[in-house]
Amino acid sequence: MPKFATERIKVISCRQEFDQLFIDGAGQLDIFENDLKGTTYQSEFKTLLTYMEYLGNNKSLPKTKFRDITPKGEKIKEYEFKSKHLRIYAIQKPKGKIIILGGYKTNQDKDFIKFRSLKRLLLISLK
Repeated sequence: MPKFATERIKVISCRQEFDQLFIDGAGQLDIFENDLKGTTYQSEFKTLLTYMEYLGNNKSLPKTKFRDITPKGEKIKEYEFKSKHLRIYAIQKPKGKIIILGGYKTNQDKDFIKFRSLKRLLLISLK
């Protein structure tokens, strides 16, 4: 089983806590950001960070930018931050959110499966 950890995302400064998931020492948000280097999506990534900060200061966002994607009956809330081409998936934690995965809109179906799998493994590791 992979080794999980979380660490505060320093570039997001707000009232809520935003952490990123680390799997075997690799930050999932960092990996996603590095994959975007040299692409036209870097500015969209920064926009998503701005959405997180805005929401983290207890302001609301429209469903076109942020939505609850929690399946019915699930106890831990799931969220999706959205831009035109990018998605960042998070779960609720006390006093904030944990960023689990980043992906492209075109891979959304596969990313949902991976996101929920990582969430399940993380929750098992916390028991």
